[in-house]
Amino acid sequence: MDQAKGLRSYFMNDKRQHILSLQKQVRQLIIQKKEQVEINAALIALEEAWIAFERENNEAALSH
Repeated sequence: MDQAKGLRSYFMNDKRQHILSLQKQVRQLIIQKKEQVEINAALIALEEAWIAFERENNEAALSH
């Protein structure tokens, strides 16, 4: 059981890092004044990652 929790924690931390990376990418695109289409695509990827993270986090909380 502890091993499963540790593995879940590892993957959740990895997903958090991915979200932080996407946030940084969006900020850089805005700072660099990139095309709106490029910024929107990065924002969509960020939103999708965030929603998937929240969904998985909520499902894990409900299963406990």
